[in-house]
Amino acid sequence: MLNANRILSSDPLAKLIQPENFIGWSYSIDYEYALIMTNDLWKAKALGVPHNCFLLATSIDPNNFGQTPEEDKEIILLRVLGSTKLPQDDDLVRTKIDFFQQRTSVFGNDTEREIDDITRNQLQFGGLQCRVLGTFYTLEGELWLGSDIESFATASKLNIYRPHGEALNTIVNYIDPIRKKDAREAAQLIGLSGEPEPFQIGTIRYTSTDRMHRRSQNAEKVPVFVQPSDFLARRTAVLGMTRTGKSNMIKQMVSVVKRVADHGGIKIGQIIYDINGEYANANQQDRGALADIYSSDTVRYRMMETAGFEELRTNFYEQLNEGFGIIQRELESANRVTTDYVRAFVNLSLDKPDEQEQGEFYRWQRIVAAYKTLLYVAGFEPPSGVRIQFRVNQQVQGLVNAQASGSLADPNNGMSLEQSKQWFTAARAANLDTPLPSSTRGNNWVDDSLQNLLDMITQKRGANSYISGYRILGDSIRYHSPRRTQDVAQEIYNHLIQGKIVILDLSVGDARIREKVSTQIASKIFQNSMSHFVSGQTPPNIVVYIEEAHNLIGKGMDLTETWPRLAKEGAKYRISLVYATQEVTSMHPNILANTENWFITHLNNLREIKELAQFYDFDDFSESLIRAQDVGFARVKTLSGPFVVPVQIDKFDPEAEKQRVHDLIKNGKE
Repeated sequence: MLNANRILSSDPLAKLIQPENFIGWSYSIDYEYALIMTNDLWKAKALGVPHNCFLLATSIDPNNFGQTPEEDKEIILLRVLGSTKLPQDDDLVRTKIDFFQQRTSVFGNDTEREIDDITRNQLQFGGLQCRVLGTFYTLEGELWLGSDIESFATASKLNIYRPHGEALNTIVNYIDPIRKKDAREAAQLIGLSGEPEPFQIGTIRYTSTDRMHRRSQNAEKVPVFVQPSDFLARRTAVLGMTRTGKSNMIKQMVSVVKRVADHGGIKIGQIIYDINGEYANANQQDRGALADIYSSDTVRYRMMETAGFEELRTNFYEQLNEGFGIIQRELESANRVTTDYVRAFVNLSLDKPDEQEQGEFYRWQRIVAAYKTLLYVAGFEPPSGVRIQFRVNQQVQGLVNAQASGSLADPNNGMSLEQSKQWFTAARAANLDTPLPSSTRGNNWVDDSLQNLLDMITQKRGANSYISGYRILGDSIRYHSPRRTQDVAQEIYNHLIQGKIVILDLSVGDARIREKVSTQIASKIFQNSMSHFVSGQTPPNIVVYIEEAHNLIGKGMDLTETWPRLAKEGAKYRISLVYATQEVTSMHPNILANTENWFITHLNNLREIKELAQFYDFDDFSESLIRAQDVGFARVKTLSGPFVVPVQIDKFDPEAEKQRVHDLIKNGKE
């Protein structure tokens, strides 16, 4: 026995066997399922056998391990799916009914007939149906888990054990040697010197009722760990109904990624599309926002001017192409591109030419000046100090002044927007009489593009025809902010490169604006990172978190659109995607099929469950997913994990994370 104990303490396979947790024998097994005969007494000693719990089946005799035949040196991993009838169950049911029918009181008394000991013993036996998850075996002293079984002997006696403590820890946190090697290589690819330590996300929980397997005096809450490298340059789904813990899981991920970056000495940018404002702002439930915890590394954005937030909108006067792109999209979505002058306007180019090409450059100056003037008359509030300046020859200036019957401001010296409005109005009128002469012989100073802009400024076509002109730009004003000094999307990308946490508070403002701006930012992240990649540079590490993801990556969307493309292709450009939704069936199937990590809480209808059941072994949890509504009770499948693990996710602790950040700063590591 001493020798057996010594073997059990050293052999990785034998360590999984806990004789005190014996619960029965297998009486039938094939490649997919095992049927178990168990007993009420054995189950009670093992702290019950909850639905979906893990069991171990083996022929190994722990008291005689050395004499175990080589073909039996394996342990089959099982998951409990439900109960099953034993062959004699029908007879035993009739015995029970007969006994109950003869009772005269609820609890019985000494004078009433009792069940004999043999029958009582038979009544204690029952059957369990289990799924075969794989086979544990040893190879060169290491523990391996195959995802199936090589063979089975129908005549063999397989003892069944319910693992607890260290044995259960080994099972739920198992990563095979190949995956460990891959994790080290993945860590090196993102710039880490070594593989980051796994982090705890929660503890094993099998069922909503957890009185025995988690809370009894003899129970041990076994921690569940995940590999940080699983989430970098990968796709992660967080699925479940509202108020079941999705936001808590995302906060855990944000903190984990931040810890990996801090301790690994690398920059990992994180951007959160905060639909409900729960990450950007502190609330009673969370006891602290992410922005409070990582105050020096967090930048918050909002659609409106707010203290402590950067503005999310675009300055149309400063970011010409970005603003013009929004105007183009608005006109197209409103089906306003139906007349010649609108078609000419949306096809306008504001791209700056080479200054050495003077003719083209001067033409561009005039176009930009007229475009900014158009914004002004359309009601776009200008930033303070805006000056309009472009080159104009003396002859043109003279003709314009003559049209105005006075001396107008000289564009060569710069002028205000109001002065520019007056100047271009007079220029258009003068050009109607006699085309304004260009310094280039044979050309008109007012070309077709400029003429169209002047028509829109004055709301006139030809001599007297009225057009809506600048009024068609009105729907785009809400996207404009005069306070922004640079392209918001590029500014955000620059923050991400620096390893900042960017939170887009999308809880306020027009929904259409939020969607368009969100897509604009996502497109910038994707295009810039792709440019790094195709030019031979290493793209930055970026993690994108989105709530209500079905609105952005819906099943009907074309895979060439920004969000589906980011979700599908972003991983090769070091863009990780964490998406949360309660509508699994509304997600694009291609994205679901390529998701590596899954965190699933309660879902309330069979249609969503049926969609989820197509992936991995989530079908085993269909009943519990629809019945158990406990907050934070998740079924977790990660890239490194070989099977789904039911987990009670730890509550995010902002105070503990604040203390970690404080200690890091104190030690001079940040």
